[in-house]
Amino acid sequence: MEEEVFVANSKGEVKALGIKVNCAVTDLHIYVNGVDITKNVVLEEVRIVIAREQQQTAVMVTPQK
Repeated sequence: MEEEVFVANSKGEVKALGIKVNCAVTDLHIYVNGVDITKNVVLEEVRIVIAREQQQTAVMVTPQK
């Protein structure tokens, strides 16, 4: 079972812990190893989920085609 912690998509929806966040998707910056990947990749969707079976957090990033 996965619990969605954060989601942002190209439709303009940004939610954290199930609550709509008042910001634009274009205002989001995603840092991987200190590098902002949004400068090089146009993202269609970003989801952060907690996988309850393993108690691990997973980050799913879908690049826009």
